[in-house]
Amino acid sequence: MTIQEARAICRKYHQIGNPSDEECFIYTEALDFIIRETGNPDAMVELGGYYYERQEFDLALKYYEMAAEKDNLYAISDLGYVWYYGRTGKKDYEKAFYYFN
Repeated sequence: MTIQEARAICRKYHQIGNPSDEECFIYTEALDFIIRETGNPDAMVELGGYYYERQEFDLALKYYEMAAEKDNLYAISDLGYVWYYGRTGKKDYEKAFYYFN
């Protein structure tokens, strides 16, 4: 896979109304490839958002934290929500305040 192919897979995925499990798998693999090859924090947030929507909050947290380390503001805000609402099983208002602030 090339970066261009991975980006094309992501664009195609966003045009699908109701993706199959296989299409979801290919999409997450493409994003993971982009992350490994480029370190793109926007791809990290996108993959974190995918997992958040699927309520796989531990994986969402992983990718949001990776992007936040690169100062991605969307990831920082998303981490505030994860901690405020206790999406990983534990509410932490101090962490939520830190990320929202």
